[in-house]
This record gives sequence, C-alpha cells and structure tokens, in this order.
Amino acid sequence: MGKKIEELQVEVDELALSLVGWQVDDVRARLVTQSFDDTHFQEIAVSGTARFLAEDWTDRFSRGEADDYPPTLLLGVSPVDRPEAVSYTHALLETIRKAGKRPVRFSHSSDTWECSKPVRPEQIRFQVTSFDLADTNLDLGWPTGKTKPLPVEVIDETAHEAVRLKPAVCDAAVVGKKRDASVQVRLGGFAEFGSAQDLWNVLAAAEPWRDEDDREEAFETPLPGVVVEVLDDTGFLLDKRDSYLGGFVPVAEGGRLPARQPRWVAQYSFGVHDLAGDPARVVVRLLDAEDL
Repeated sequence: MGKKIEELQVEVDELALSLVGWQVDDVRARLVTQSFDDTHFQEIAVSGTARFLAEDWTDRFSRGEADDYPPTLLLGVSPVDRPEAVSYTHALLETIRKAGKRPVRFSHSSDTWECSKPVRPEQIRFQVTSFDLADTNLDLGWPTGKTKPLPVEVIDETAHEAVRLKPAVCDAAVVGKKRDASVQVRLGGFAEFGSAQDLWNVLAAAEPWRDEDDREEAFETPLPGVVVEVLDDTGFLLDKRDSYLGGFVPVAEGGRLPARQPRWVAQYSFGVHDLAGDPARVVVRLLDAEDL
C-alpha cells in the first residue's frame, strides 16, 4: 500500500489561447497513484492561473458582452501514442467581466481509474487550449480496458452553402467496461463562410422580416450545429444529442468579415448502461441553425 505523486508535463497551446483572449500564467498537473498490492487507483490533479484579455479577442464568433462567457478554457488528455484521441473537459467557467478583472485560479481533478499496471507520466499527453466554439460533457479521465471503435457516418443536411461546418476530427468508441462503459464521440474542425452578401442572404432567408437596407449595418449569421445519434445494429436510435454550438459569423459595417475561420470542438459521452441496446454505430448530422 502506498501513494505516489508524479509531475506531468503540460503543453500550453499559446496560439489557440491568444486568439480567443486567454493567457495562462501558470498551470501544473500531477499524476496521483494509490497502490494496494496488485490493484492501483490513479487520477490527475490540476492547478492553474489564467487571465482573460478581452482586447486580444479580436475575431469573435460568440457573444462578447460583459456578463456573457468567453470561449471556454479546456483541459485535454490523450495517450502520447494517440495524440489525435484527445478528450477535452472544462477547466473553468467565468464571465467576461469577472475573468477580465484579475487572474482566475482553477483546480480540477479527474475521474479515478483502476488498473493492474499503473499508467506512467510519459504515457500521458496533457494540454491546455481553447476553441472559438466548444461543447463537451466529457470528464477528465483515462481510457481503461479495451476501447472498441465504432463506425461514424457524417451526413451534411445543411442548405446554406454560405456557412458550413467542416469536421476535421470525427471518431467514436466504447470506452471502459461493464457499468462504467460509455460511448464517447469526438468531433472538431473549422467553419467556412462565404462573402458578406452570401451571409446576408442566409440571414434574410431565416428572418424574412429584415429590411434590405439592414445589410449595410453590422449583422450576424448563425453557424450550423450538430446532432449526434447512437444506434444499435438494427438502426434503433438509442440516444442523441443536439448541439447548436451558439456560434455566428459577424459581419461589420461595410461588409467587413473576420480575418480567420472559427475553430470548434464538440465531444459527447453516453452511458452504455442507460441505453436500450448495444451501441453499434454513430451518425452525425450537420444541420442549419434554424433546424436545431
């Protein structure tokens, strides 16, 4: 029986953070292992300080009023040999007003996992980052036991060519075992958009009450969202998750567009024991904002 605490190397994605106004002053992570003979319990503990600089958040694809929330500061964990299989969780949730006043301290602990052979620090990739738009209900943790990949089909049902989500990452798997097993779905990528006139046409179609003269003023065109469906091998819908992402493309007066494309991530977990069948595949539908 014993307790072991080891430091984890932390990667801070300074470019991604700076694009949305975040500056991480300090962050540390530790791998905590408690051993009982041949059984080991492990968790990751995180401590950090970050500050939000609203003036650095120049291209905004979400609301930016003082009582709104800035893009989420995220913690990501993945195996070193599978860096693309990163699972994100929220580090903190604070309003623009409060996060901009002073540095914000945060502390987070992962789920505890049981294993017969402890995971070593050098096997873990730990990172701090942020996206323009994010929706995740994953907990910070480590995949234990065998991971069973599930096929994923992406169906683009959007009608507006002027605003499109472009997934660059799209995978799903059953993670864990027995009652702790879950279906985890990871999506992410960029959003593409057309000219100011194209974006106005999308907004005018969704909101026909708008006057044509309004297009000379600043306006916002909503971005599409996603629907994730988990099905069994007969096509029975076991569960689904709708996510609007809450994003838009801002067009300033004179038709000035943002200087870059927004980055987005969407990750979901479905408890297998809650499902009325065995998950066999995942369908991801991309839908226009007004259809969600």
